[in-house]
Amino acid sequence: MSSTKTPSSTLSPPVLKSLKLNSSGLGQATPKPLSPKLASPKLSFSLGETITKPSLKPAVWSPSTTPLVLVKRESETHDSMSFTFAAADQALFDFKPGQFVTLAVKIENKTHYRAYSISSAPQQKQLRLTIKRVPDGLVSNWLADNLSIGDSLSALNIAGQFNSSDCKHKSKLLLISAGCGITPVMSIAKTLLAHNSDADIEFLHCARDKDNVIFHDEMQTLLTQYSNFKVQLLLENSDGFATFSANNNTNEKTNEKTNSRALSHQTGMVSADVIRQLYPDLNQRTIFLCGPVGFMKAVENIAQESDFDMANFFQESFTPAADNKQQDQISSGATETSVMLHVPDFAVEAEVIQGSLLLDALEKHGVPVIGACRAGVCGSCKCKVTKGSVTSTSTETLTEEDVEQGFVLACSSTLKDDVTVALS
Repeated sequence: MSSTKTPSSTLSPPVLKSLKLNSSGLGQATPKPLSPKLASPKLSFSLGETITKPSLKPAVWSPSTTPLVLVKRESETHDSMSFTFAAADQALFDFKPGQFVTLAVKIENKTHYRAYSISSAPQQKQLRLTIKRVPDGLVSNWLADNLSIGDSLSALNIAGQFNSSDCKHKSKLLLISAGCGITPVMSIAKTLLAHNSDADIEFLHCARDKDNVIFHDEMQTLLTQYSNFKVQLLLENSDGFATFSANNNTNEKTNEKTNSRALSHQTGMVSADVIRQLYPDLNQRTIFLCGPVGFMKAVENIAQESDFDMANFFQESFTPAADNKQQDQISSGATETSVMLHVPDFAVEAEVIQGSLLLDALEKHGVPVIGACRAGVCGSCKCKVTKGSVTSTSTETLTEEDVEQGFVLACSSTLKDDVTVALS
C-alpha cells in the first residue's frame, strides 16, 4: 500500500491564535460557550485513581483454530483413564453437559477420528475426556499408551443431542449409567449440582465390582458437598466391599472413616424389582441413561413396564470403536456376493462385499468420510444414497426429511445392492 503526501513547500503555516489565561489552566484557548443542550458531560477524577475498563468476556475455544494440549492424565480404573486438556490460547470450553467432542488422532501417518464424551463441566478452561481401553481398539489404546503431557491434538466441533440443556427435564432426576457410559452422565450431574440448587439427583451406576467403578472417589466427594445428591452402586460382584449407609460413619469390613454420607451399594443386576425398590418416586423423575446397548434396552423396558412417561426418558449409547480388523467382522450379514460402490465426487467405482458396512467400504477406497463414534449416534458419517439401497440400524441424528431424501449413517448401514453415494 502506498500513500501520497503533499510536498512540504506547499504547506501553509498554521495560523496562531492568541492564548488567554483562564481559571482551568495556563495556555488554553478560551472556548466559546456551548448551548446547554450540546454541552458534553465533564469527566472528573483525581490523580492516583485507576480508571477501570469494562471487563471483556473470556474467549471461547474454537476447534478450527486452536488445538487441545494435554495438561494431565490419570488412571480411573485398570482399563480407563482421564485426559485433561487445555486450549492453546487458554480459552473457555463452551458446551452442553452430556455432549461429546471428536478428536483427530494421527497414527502411522493416517488420521483417525473418534468421538469421546466429555466428563467435565462446561465454562471452564480445562476439558476432561475419560476413555476406556477396548480390546483391539486402535485409537483408545494408542491414546493410553502414547499421549503425553504437552502433546496436542486437533479436534472437530463439540456436538450431541443427549444433553441436559436441550433435553427438557424435571427438577427431580434419575441418572443411570453402566461402565464408561458414566462419562456424559457425570458431566450432567456436576453441572446441575453447581448451578441448580433445586435439583434432586439420584445417580445409579452399574459395574462389575468396586475396582471397575469410574469416578468412585469423585462421586464420594460430591456426596459430601451436596445434600441433594445420592448415589447407588449396583455391582455384579461386591466381594470385599461392605455396604455403606448414609447414617454410618464407618465401613464395617475396612473401618474406613468418612466425614459425611458415603456411597451405598448392593449386589445384583438391574431389574424392575431393583428399580422399584430404590426409586419408588420413579414416575416423578426425568431419566438420563447411557451405557452398553443391552443394558440400556433392559432399563428402557423396565421404564415402559412401569408406565413411565417416555417423554422424560433420554438415552445415548457410545459403543467403543474397534480397529479396522475387528470392524471388518462386525457385518454379520456379509456374503460372498459382490455389489458395486459408486462415489462420483471422488471418482470411486469399486466392487465390495454385499452386507459389509458402508463406512468400511468408503474408508477402504479412500473416500474422506469421518467415522467418529462408529456407533450411529454422532452423525459425523452422514451421507446420501442417491441410487440403490442399504439396511440401516440407526437414524439417531437424522430427521424424517433426511431419511426421505436418502441420507444414512455410514457406520450403521450395510450394503444391499449396487449403490451410489454422495457425501454432501
